[in-house]
Amino acid sequence: MSVDSCRAFLERTQREPVLGQLLRAVTDTRELVVLGRRHGYSFDLEDIAAASSALSAEGAGPPPGPVQAPDLDADGETTICHYELDLNEVAGLEPVAAELANLTIKPPTVDLEAFRASLRSDDLEWTSISPGAPGFERRCEEVASAHAGDEFIRRAFRLVNLDQHVDHPLYHLERIFGPEVRFSGSMWYPPFAYRLWHTNETQPGWRMYLIHFDEEIPPSDTRSFFRYMNPETKQIVTLRDRPGMLRFFKVEQRKDRLFWHCIVNGAERNRWAFGFVVPDDWRSRLPVDASRALTGESPELVKAP
Repeated sequence: MSVDSCRAFLERTQREPVLGQLLRAVTDTRELVVLGRRHGYSFDLEDIAAASSALSAEGAGPPPGPVQAPDLDADGETTICHYELDLNEVAGLEPVAAELANLTIKPPTVDLEAFRASLRSDDLEWTSISPGAPGFERRCEEVASAHAGDEFIRRAFRLVNLDQHVDHPLYHLERIFGPEVRFSGSMWYPPFAYRLWHTNETQPGWRMYLIHFDEEIPPSDTRSFFRYMNPETKQIVTLRDRPGMLRFFKVEQRKDRLFWHCIVNGAERNRWAFGFVVPDDWRSRLPVDASRALTGESPELVKAP
């Protein structure tokens, strides 16, 4: 009966826009169990898998995410791997900027002593190694096999997943990107936190991250950064982070176009990142002024491994 309960709940999310909006903010199946319980439905993780499979087989189920865009733009040119934009340059997102102070939190439920003790300098140094370097795949397998389930033992994720501590979706973004935008996660990077090399290849499409810090960062300070390998040129691109910025990048599944990237907050500051899956035509949905202010990949951002 709990499978039926889960199915009834998922079907209801398609009929009721507000509930469907809540569903798009879910980033973990455990959150889905809690959301269902709040609305009078009882089911567990196994029930979700069974109900979702049944609905998918019937062509129903939750609203699908954005489809993957083609590899080339309209002119046949290679697509730019990333775009950046200051939040204050996007008309209509003033409520998001105003809400940042409430979102950049440090939950007291996080054991910061355990977090500090989990630092591995060899892993932090690995973010400077190119995914194209010899031995990289072997290191990836080593890191993946070290997963032990604990929040701070997951070597590839030395950060705090805020979704496990708080509930704070940013619905204002739908005003610009439409109902296709989906919340993909909120992360707190305490001092010297990082996310090791990964591709997100199981979830292709365009991503948008709202990034913020608890202090201003001068242009000369490059200790907090987003780094990726250009899938075509194999060059390493390092992007300096700064408060109040939006960063867009595209995740692909083709083995020759995997978007290897990592994140480092290598200073005594706090970094927050709120992620979203956005539709492929997100650029056309931006206000004209914001679209003109977009910056993409440029030679001066490419650095050696």
